Amino acid sequence: TSREKHGQMSNFLQNMKDSNSDQQKKMDQILLGGRGQQKRLYAVDEKIYGTEEGAKLQQEAQQKAMTKAKRKKKKKKKENKESDGEGSRGELGKSNLEDMQQISTVKQSVAAVAVVGVLAAGASILLGGNRSQ
Repeated sequence: TSREKHGQMSNFLQNMKDSNSDQQKKMDQILLGGRGQQKRLYAVDEKIYGTEEGAKLQQEAQQKAMTKAKRKKKKKKKENKESDGEGSRGELGKSNLEDMQQISTVKQSVAAVAVVGVLAAGASILLGGNRSQ
């Protein structure tokens, strides 16, 4: 019944407050989602782990990764620039913007004419229900 459920809920909340309870350990396992016992995905060289040489190697590896990422990003940016067909962003960018604005204006004009036509047809049907014969 509701009293039993209330008791269970208060017991659950009380166990959540107590950090050493079994309930807390179960919640920790649930929140970790099975990753609590995960092993390393790469081997560790025990000879250089924690030494200055290991720190230097780690620093070099990070710098290589950063320069590789920068080159990749720069190459991708260059490819995107070439695929757009724009050598510079000067006048070509402005002309594209003007063309887009003109297309937008034309679309708005067509939409306005269509709306006026629909309103005219609706008014003629509502106001002039009988046709002249």
